[in-house]
Amino acid sequence: MPESSPSCSSSSSASSFPETQALRQALFDFSAPPLERKRSQRVPIPTSPLHFLDSHLPESLTLRHVKIHSSLHVEIFGCLDSFSEELDDLNPDKFAIHEFSAEGWPDSATALSVIHTRRGPIRFASTQITSSLVLHTSQPDLSYSLLRWVGARSELRHTLLDEAYASQDLALYVVKPDATDYVELNGKTRELLERIRKHTGQLISTMVFCTDALPVMEDMSRLDAMDRFPWRQDSLCPAASRSRSPPPDASAVPWLLPPPEARSFDIGTVERDGNGEAGYTPRCEDYVQKAWVHAVKTDTTVIVFDCGNFIRIGIRHRERQTLFLSNLIDIRTCKDPAYGGLWTSLQVAAALDALQRLPLLENVASSKRKATFDEPHRQIKRRKHDAATSRNQDSRSVNQTMSAYMAKFSALAVFFRFDLFDSPAPLLLVHPDAERKAHYGPSDYLKIIVYKRLGAGSVGDVYRAVIDGDTQPQDSKTKAKRSSLTKRKGKSKALDVPDLDDFLHRPFILKLALTGANARRLAHELQIYRHLEQAGVSGIPSLLGYRRGMDGDLRVLMLSDAGQPLGNRLDSERKVDLSPEARIELKSVLTSIHEAGVVHRDVRSWNIMEDEFGRDTAPSKSG
Repeated sequence: MPESSPSCSSSSSASSFPETQALRQALFDFSAPPLERKRSQRVPIPTSPLHFLDSHLPESLTLRHVKIHSSLHVEIFGCLDSFSEELDDLNPDKFAIHEFSAEGWPDSATALSVIHTRRGPIRFASTQITSSLVLHTSQPDLSYSLLRWVGARSELRHTLLDEAYASQDLALYVVKPDATDYVELNGKTRELLERIRKHTGQLISTMVFCTDALPVMEDMSRLDAMDRFPWRQDSLCPAASRSRSPPPDASAVPWLLPPPEARSFDIGTVERDGNGEAGYTPRCEDYVQKAWVHAVKTDTTVIVFDCGNFIRIGIRHRERQTLFLSNLIDIRTCKDPAYGGLWTSLQVAAALDALQRLPLLENVASSKRKATFDEPHRQIKRRKHDAATSRNQDSRSVNQTMSAYMAKFSALAVFFRFDLFDSPAPLLLVHPDAERKAHYGPSDYLKIIVYKRLGAGSVGDVYRAVIDGDTQPQDSKTKAKRSSLTKRKGKSKALDVPDLDDFLHRPFILKLALTGANARRLAHELQIYRHLEQAGVSGIPSLLGYRRGMDGDLRVLMLSDAGQPLGNRLDSERKVDLSPEARIELKSVLTSIHEAGVVHRDVRSWNIMEDEFGRDTAPSKSG
């Protein structure tokens, strides 16, 4: 146990609060009321939970095995045994016995309404107890919880609660130590909270389903019989992925996991199903993979799958790349433990796991620099020309050459290398009307490195990328021809084969539309860019290309990188100070767009780009 974890007090022979045992028993024996769907409630149409990025984790962080651990929930409940005396000494006000009951629990059908129900008083009472037992042991009389369940969309209007088949919007966090509501924290408790928040993520993450998703939950038992979990990834053009060590697991946790099996398997691949807006058949593998990816991103150990009346508890073992799942638990009828005791002990176990991992994470952080995947970004900075040279370059000419060069390749092999992502296999993008090939060799595709996610727009995700010049060797004849011609002044400009050094590390923008509706919007945006280019409008991003994914509705628009949004320079009054020259330039660009017959409809600071020399560019999306 870390020094900050609680220890049992042997000096207390009797409870300071005689009524505590009865109240505690009432909490631990609490059974969740049934959630039933009214006939008038619509069951949401399921769509695949997988985002295309979910297949681009490095292999060392992916899920390899799923194992059923039948006694897992009993072992978790047993973690409260070491706190028997502390439980007897708890103030009964912390149990909030008068606040949780089976009355008033709403009928439920969707994942979001299940989330709304699960954020009830039972969780408030159990987080109070968990906080007292684990986090603020030096302040036993503290009357509030230092844990908080956060559900980003759980406060939506009831009219919107029929839209989700599955959701991951509910998670357990440690509160911020500087919150104004927690001014009573002493130095020791505040320091502990700061350390936990700095080095750990979510304590518990949930994958919540609609109440009709029980077959998906039941089907998870089938995964135990598989030699290898069928991790979905783009595998048409495999490539080596850089290995990344996962964060450490706790050496002693409140559950006993089975020993690892002495066997290994090659990486398996699965053909992608159509991931359109309709016709998707729910697969438990997809939801398990999505929950695992979310746990990797938030460094979570405990995962709960919840469909209203049934739950499964999952424990993520990072080193073994294994998810240990409990049996399916009926929370309405389960005993020893009942729902109240199980939920309280689960939170205590998750908090203990975080405390036990904390010194390990701190040792890792102090022993080596945090790994990053933005090497292309650093290459750009290292190879960046000086300002005078860049200012005199004909950017439009370079962009046209870059577009023509990219168009020569049958496919673009896109590798995502930022944050936790490091694609073991690329996302392949082909020409919109091209037929899919069975194989793409090195000469058929151009390697693209995505090194930063910029955000999400009206049509999908937006990323910054570069062509990976280190993997685009030019044949000896081309090199010899360029070398001889460039020695003669002026000949290099007329050379039919482009000088790749002009744009190999030149950033550009990828806009990805993932659904059919967004793909149609992106196609409309493509037509606008083509129209503006034909009209000779300057001051807008240059169109570099348009591609589609190998399957599904994925469409990608490639644009030149116009710089940073003016929104980054908003002052305290939400204003941007522009020079008179910049205002004139922006007005000129917008006037040109309007004269070409296009109305933008979304002119704002975050859609106006500014390059490194302070020159403004028209917004990168048009209506």
